[in-house]
Amino acid sequence: MLVRDILMWVLTVEVLGLACLPLLRVFFDNRRDAALLSRPFGLALVAYIGWALSLSKSVGFERGTLLLALAIVAIASYLARRAARKRQGAAAERYWGAEERRAALLFWVPTAIFLGIRAAVPEVLGAEKFMDLAFFNSLSRFGAMPPTDPWMSGHTINYYYWGYLLAAVLAKLAQVPSFVSYNLSVATFAGYTFVSAACLALRLSGGRSLAGIWAGIGAVFAGNVTGALDAWHAPFIRDFDYWHASRVIASGNTINEFPFFTFFHADLHPHLLAFPFSIAVFAAAHRYIAIPAAGAADADAAAARKKLPLSAKAAEFLGRWWPPFVVALLAGTARAANNWLLPAMAILLVVAGVLRTTQARRIPPLGDALWGALVGAGVLLLSLVLWYPYSRSYALQTQGLARATQRSDLLEFLGVWGFLFAACYAGLIFAVAAGTKEESRKSSDLFLALFGFGCLVAAFLTRAPALMALLPLAAIAVIVAYRALRSPEGDPDDVFTSFLIVLAVGMIAGCEFIYFKDNYGEQLQRMNTIFKFYHQAWPLLAVGAAVFGERVWRQRRLAGWLPRFALAVAAAVSLFYPVEAAASRLRQQEGSPSLDLRIALNRRSSADKAAIEWLSQHASAGSVLLEATGDPYSELARISSHTGLPTVLGWANHEGLWRSNDPEIAQRGGAVRSFYTALDAAAAQAVIARYGVKYVVWGDMERRTYPGAPDPGTRPFLELVFPGQTAIYRVIGAR
Repeated sequence: MLVRDILMWVLTVEVLGLACLPLLRVFFDNRRDAALLSRPFGLALVAYIGWALSLSKSVGFERGTLLLALAIVAIASYLARRAARKRQGAAAERYWGAEERRAALLFWVPTAIFLGIRAAVPEVLGAEKFMDLAFFNSLSRFGAMPPTDPWMSGHTINYYYWGYLLAAVLAKLAQVPSFVSYNLSVATFAGYTFVSAACLALRLSGGRSLAGIWAGIGAVFAGNVTGALDAWHAPFIRDFDYWHASRVIASGNTINEFPFFTFFHADLHPHLLAFPFSIAVFAAAHRYIAIPAAGAADADAAAARKKLPLSAKAAEFLGRWWPPFVVALLAGTARAANNWLLPAMAILLVVAGVLRTTQARRIPPLGDALWGALVGAGVLLLSLVLWYPYSRSYALQTQGLARATQRSDLLEFLGVWGFLFAACYAGLIFAVAAGTKEESRKSSDLFLALFGFGCLVAAFLTRAPALMALLPLAAIAVIVAYRALRSPEGDPDDVFTSFLIVLAVGMIAGCEFIYFKDNYGEQLQRMNTIFKFYHQAWPLLAVGAAVFGERVWRQRRLAGWLPRFALAVAAAVSLFYPVEAAASRLRQQEGSPSLDLRIALNRRSSADKAAIEWLSQHASAGSVLLEATGDPYSELARISSHTGLPTVLGWANHEGLWRSNDPEIAQRGGAVRSFYTALDAAAAQAVIARYGVKYVVWGDMERRTYPGAPDPGTRPFLELVFPGQTAIYRVIGAR
């Protein structure tokens, strides 16, 4: 059965990519970029259309709806390809060729690596995996939209769930159960990320294959300095502490995740699910900048357009509106999957609008720049409007910004960013030196020396040592971009690559001074802010380092040995951590490799596994469970998490974060305890009636959580429908 699941998954991923290839070729005007982004873009497009169709009360978010969405995309692609063949005539190319084969290799190799890692230990346990599995099950198994909250019956999910929806599209179309598709999704999104980073780097490097591969490795596989040191001190041990490398700054009071850790740790969380699309939108924006803005049409041109046949009018309409729609779709997909991406998406789209006025070849006049900014803001608005019903389906309260009272220690900071900074510095310094004439070399060196001294002063005055590493990097990137804009021939690729680095540095530096307030307290004030913005900055620096670093590597005679040595060391040592972590995970394998999470579940509790499988087969959608509730990051709420069926209350801590500590959460927790511990059958039945419970769970978890509680089998309103160590009781008369 597992082989069938994998084959169906692969087929689904490929069909989604093939279905949108001609549409992406229209946008990129080439085969390479379309082939690389076709798989993630196909998923994003079909998911959006399927979701939009499901807003109608007559259809749900079901497999049939998604097949209809896929058919719509395929028909649009067929029409686009037919129009292209008419234009090309005999020169029309085959649908699948060398570029598509190369893109498939770049996608499936990293995907296969993470499939191997997940197959060694397919367990879904620890951190927030139960939450992710619960949301994923709710969306992949059932068709309600907005989706039912599996941890708070009677409510819909009050959290940004678009990433889970994307993974659920693959699971529904492939008809692969969540017990397997959870692990398949983790590996697949790693592959999506690799090709997205490779596509962006290939565009910015003039098609240099080495830059694309380096960018993919940096964005998916590279580790940090702390992880490399951990691996060096404990090489190839079975129980390698992979966790430590993600808790570096502030002695573990912040989260410093990087992409390899994210995919290795395998929380199917919004930051993982949004990751490939947050990179792909930069590639789309770079292409959008290169498309000349449409000028004002005169009366003759307007009259000529009226005489065009319908097919020509459709082609013209597609050419005019398809580019901003592609950018808006990818930006909206990324933002909807992870709300923390909104500031970066806004900056990107506005800057892209400004640069598009001159195709990033020169500094635009003020009036043009303002108009371009408005156009970019319009694309951002389009992305928000497209997802307006989704955004209205939940309401997370924000507590605003606050000034950070904590700063990052310089050594800890470099323990996270050292490799990427070394690679970026090596590439950027060479770019500055290569573009500096001999007679101005001394003045340039003097400027950099003075600026370096200014950075030291700024770091001292603000008590932010990290600025000593951040500000010079941003300054050099600005110099490279400014020179590219001022040069007679212009270099839009250098401008955009420098923008990536400056944006990344800005996000990292911002975490030293402000943070988004949450409920974690003063000591953990920067935990989530650093987590979310560091994660966004990593691939931007990885792509920038790959593009400028490849140039250094290629132009050896001009670059000299020092920057190439720095690049080689950074690239090689950054792989210590992922190799060590993967080797450790493979040594932890018990039995044959598998992607089915039920294997590990069976080892923990065969009784729970049997009960979960029974409910998955027999319980109808919307059936409410009653099971033990309590502390987060535990196996509480394990039944609802593995089935997607709503329970009265899952992890109260998380529901409190999502619902601003709604008093109902505490009431539900008390009601669950009251049911299991009450000696009065009438009081227990009142809990059942209040929350519309259909099934009651009685297993070892309930016995440990509520010691001394009577067996629910003594309740006259319950009947045993699944006996065992984890028993399932059905409420008599419940529908």
